[in-house]
Amino acid sequence: MRNFLICFFLLCCLSSSGNASFLNIEQPKDKTLTNQDLITLSGSGDNLNSVTVNDIPVEINADGAFSCGLLLGPGKNYVEVKAWDNSGKFQEKTLRVLRLVSFPDAEITYDERKHWARHEILTLASLQIVEGYPDGNFYLSQPVTRGEFATWLVKAKGLPVGLEYQDVFFDVPKEHWRSPYIKIAYQKGYMKPVAPNIFGVDEPLTRGEAADIVYAAEGGKFLKEIPSLFYDVPENNPFYVEIKKARESGLLKGISRTVPIFQPNREITRAECAILFSRFGRIKWMEKWLFDFRYGYNSETLCKINTAPTITYVAADPSSFSIFDENPIVALTAGVSDRQGLEDILSLKADISDLGGPPDAEMRDDGTYGDEKKGDGIYTLRFMATSEAYGEKVITVTATDKSGWTGTGQASITVVR
Repeated sequence: MRNFLICFFLLCCLSSSGNASFLNIEQPKDKTLTNQDLITLSGSGDNLNSVTVNDIPVEINADGAFSCGLLLGPGKNYVEVKAWDNSGKFQEKTLRVLRLVSFPDAEITYDERKHWARHEILTLASLQIVEGYPDGNFYLSQPVTRGEFATWLVKAKGLPVGLEYQDVFFDVPKEHWRSPYIKIAYQKGYMKPVAPNIFGVDEPLTRGEAADIVYAAEGGKFLKEIPSLFYDVPENNPFYVEIKKARESGLLKGISRTVPIFQPNREITRAECAILFSRFGRIKWMEKWLFDFRYGYNSETLCKINTAPTITYVAADPSSFSIFDENPIVALTAGVSDRQGLEDILSLKADISDLGGPPDAEMRDDGTYGDEKKGDGIYTLRFMATSEAYGEKVITVTATDKSGWTGTGQASITVVR
């Protein structure tokens, strides 16, 4: 019996060692939540032969380590890491990364508290319902425009839009990126033009007008009786009925927890709109789906991969000169490749400080200043070299892509007596 147990134990050990993992992912961890659009994936393995991340080959270092960038889209991002070792064994690991779109002005704290609409803004932006400004901020207290409101409303409702082949309104030409959304909001009867053939795309919207619009779009779904209305919304207010119904439906609330005030004539802010749309039935469901790591991570949500550019070669001509030569001209060339394409290369710079030049001299691939052909991936720099001492002088060339990833290569020039 004792011999049987020993044999069984040894068999289990051999079996488990045969199935042992040879692939390790250091970062990111599964179920990572981040507000960055580019993060690093790094890992290592024993006797690795090849590794792919979302089917993109990734270079393996001599010590078995590998890394790449994950270009994260808003919301759910799926990552598949596949590895083969030198014996042909295969292993796969998957990662789920949730990227929440963030805005600097939504992260500012007041009395050590985040903005009261921060969660709703980040959620709606991550669901691509609302958008910020080109400078990266959301401008929470800025009034929303009618064009913005129409766009967010149609997206919140999940209504299909198409290309426009004719102008929607005089102030909404077919080329305007909001034109499909404004057309749908108008056709559905949710929003009306401010004047004949004038939508008022850049005009602000009041809280009373917003109540009218959202009740028309969503209000009848969640009706519940609330006996009192607001002190500042008398029955002769043009939006009295809509505000009352929208409040009864749970879509609208006042501006104070203690005093029933609504301020119907005040312009509604972008932050208030985020709160408003977060109460839509479809958005409530989408919010639950967004933060649930069990669903939505599949081949349709594979994130893009960013690999560092590669310097294929660096050459200097001449490769040597005498310390007594007067103003020798050096032609430096470097080849570069990038899996994302040459258009992903932001710059190629050479450190020629050992030869009397700057540490960040720009190399060109535009057919000028000695470069032979534009856009062929061969960068050129011609410079006058100087040296007060003889010996080997190292030139380091650094390629930087648009995501900030870098690759380096080196060449040397010998200065002789």
